[in-house]
Formats: sequence, structure tokens, C-alpha cells
Amino acid sequence: MPRHRPAACAHAASIAVLSVPPLSAQLAQSDARTEGMSPSRYTLDPKLDIVFWMLFARDSSRELLVSLLTAVLAPTTPITHVELLNPELDHAAIDEKGIVLDLRVMLGSGEQVDIEMQSRPHRALKERILYYWARLYAEQMKRGAEYTELRRTIGVLFQNFSSPESPRFHSVFRICEDRTREVFSDQLELHVVELPQVGRGETESAEPLLMLWCKFLSATTDSELEALAMKHPIMNQAKAALDELSEDPRARQQAEFREMSQRVYYTELNAARREGRQEGKAEGKAEGKAEGKAETLSRLLALKFGELPDDAKEWVNGASEAELDRAIDRVLSANQLDEIVNDSRVGRAPQT
Repeated sequence: MPRHRPAACAHAASIAVLSVPPLSAQLAQSDARTEGMSPSRYTLDPKLDIVFWMLFARDSSRELLVSLLTAVLAPTTPITHVELLNPELDHAAIDEKGIVLDLRVMLGSGEQVDIEMQSRPHRALKERILYYWARLYAEQMKRGAEYTELRRTIGVLFQNFSSPESPRFHSVFRICEDRTREVFSDQLELHVVELPQVGRGETESAEPLLMLWCKFLSATTDSELEALAMKHPIMNQAKAALDELSEDPRARQQAEFREMSQRVYYTELNAARREGRQEGKAEGKAEGKAEGKAETLSRLLALKFGELPDDAKEWVNGASEAELDRAIDRVLSANQLDEIVNDSRVGRAPQT
């Protein structure tokens, strides 16, 4: 079993987190593409969880995945083999706005790693990280198995925001005794990598490979990626893989759909919070919420079916919030525009 570098103790298990640029920046780039502007980036953004998943989950990307894990975990013995435990993309989860698309990996040593890309802070982020860790750890136990067969499980989180309590771009946490700092068990380990912290006070010589990966993940222009590709062979390989993924129409469609689903989710979440703080404005907020959903649905339909006919635009603009919700939920699985507009209008399930 590989041994990993010593880490500062903490009162909870630790997952690796890489900081990533805000989702608002990703959406701005999407807006630029949609409105015919000339954005500085054509490649898909790996800070979006589905793009991150598609980039590292492919069979041809195993060397990239090994390099990324090596950069984060810094094992004392080389990682020679990785097996993806969730090799198929859960298409239903793409539209699940509160679901994170994580990568679950088993190393050759039997250790397991849960890798997550998070674009925005979440009130229960730490609790969710612990839950994902516990789920992966518990799934090792089969009927009749011994506890001694359990292997170390590691959480890795890439995040696009900074934690006010940590000045470091890479933090490692384990469970330890409060006064002596004696580690209770090495079975639980969490890494947090904060992309916005890259280059702020820490020298690149400390963790050079991880620094390169952080710059790759946090790049906002294709020219930045090209410059990185000239610095290191693995960066050149990573850029080539991202270029290839970005040329896949299906991948682009799924990324656009995921972006819009996330936009709806955060719009609804922020609206609900505002409603909780400011009573008496529910009607106006509901109208604004419906308008935002109508705009989102129009863009999703245009991405999948092309320019909308006038009657479809009229229906979208006049639909109730419940009808818009039903329609948004059906975009990914629908084969024809009528399956969404007509069936959502009358509130019945699509015909088969």
C-alpha cells in the first residue's frame, strides 16, 4: 500500500479540494458563444464538473489521471494502476441540479479515492464531503468480510473558491488526538486544493506538478493552456485531450446542458434565500424566477433543436413555473420539440 506524505492533523477526515474559477465566469463564456461574440476560449472548461469527469474518465486519459493523483497525494511509491469505479456517466444526474458528478477511483494498492470538482461554496460542503468519503469507505465491506480488509479511502476536492480559514492552496486533513496530535487512523484522509490561492505567497517549487495542474484547471483562455503545454509533456498531453473532448458535439451539448441546469439550481436557491429574508415580496420574486426559467429553457431548446418557431417561443414566455419545470426536466431525454412543448402544456408524460 502506498504511503503518502505526512499531513497536518485535523478533527475530521480530509478530502482534496482544487479551487476553480466561479461558475459565473463559465456562464459568461457560454453567453459569449451563444450571442456570437469572440470569447478567448473555445475549449470546454474542466472547472465544470461534467467536463472534469469526461476529461479524466476516458480510457485514453489514464496517464493524466495518474499524474493528477500523484500531484495531489505525493505517494512514496509510484501509482502504477488506477481503476475507475464509475466508468459510465449517469445521464440522469446531469439534470440533477444539486448532484455533484464525482470520480471514484481504486488504486493498484486497493486504496480508494473520491475526486470532486466544486465551483461554488455550499453551506453543507464539509458534511457532503464526509458523506461521500463514508459512502465509498463503507462500500468496501461485503458480507462476511473482516474489518482488517478495509483500505485507506481518500477524498479529493477541487474547489473554485477560497476558504477564509486557510491561506494555503493545498491542505491535508486527518483525524488525530486533540493535544498530542497522535493520528487515530490513516484510513481517512482529505485533501483540499483551492485554485484561487495558486500563486499567492507559495513558491512553485513546493509542489511543482500540482501547481501545473492547478494552473491548467484554472486557466481562462486557450492561450494560457498553450503556454502550459509548452512547459511540461503532461500539460501538452492534457491540452490535447481537452482539445479532442471539445471537438465532440455530444460533449459540448452535455456541458451546455449541465451549465444551464446549474444556473437554474443556483437561481432557485438564491431566490429561496431572498424570499426567506424578505417577506412580502413573494409575488414579484416568483415572476422573476419564472422569467429566469423561461430564458434558461429557451436556450436549452435552441441548443438541442436549433432556432425555435414563433409558437414555441410564445408558449415558453407564457408558461407557468410548473410547466417550465416539467419542460426543463425533459430536455435531455426528448427527441422532438413537441415532446417538450406540447406535453408540458397539457401536463402529461411524453408519449412513447
